[in-house]
Amino acid sequence: MSKFVYPAIFSWSSEDCTYYVTFPDIESCFTDGDSIAEAMENASDALNLMLYYMEKTGEALPEPTPLEKVPVPANGFVNLVMADTAAYQEVIERENNPINYARKKAGMNIKQLAALLDAPYRTVQEWNAGRRMPPKWVQNLIVDKIQATV
Repeated sequence: MSKFVYPAIFSWSSEDCTYYVTFPDIESCFTDGDSIAEAMENASDALNLMLYYMEKTGEALPEPTPLEKVPVPANGFVNLVMADTAAYQEVIERENNPINYARKKAGMNIKQLAALLDAPYRTVQEWNAGRRMPPKWVQNLIVDKIQATV
């Protein structure tokens, strides 16, 4: 996992009042936005997601086309978009399993977390593996309790 920069084509659609974004080097990687700022943010997110997936599945990452070789549309522009898949992996882990993420950040093992919460070890083990999770509001309380110990 690393940092990457790929060119993106931003095209304005006056019919939809939307900026459409495509990546000429990455098939099926596209997004949009109502403003340039939103399109740029969404482009970064889409690129991070695609490259993260490609890395996880062992798919070869394509070489980025040099910016000057990407055709500029009449109704848009071409810009470089950066991706940091290591940072993106952390976001995915935090979003998918906030209890496990907070536990790791606090330097706790599963047994310590079970003791802190006075919860059964097997239950905490299931949360850690993501096989079973408490309701979101309970997850938030657990994360707050973990963070309070740091």
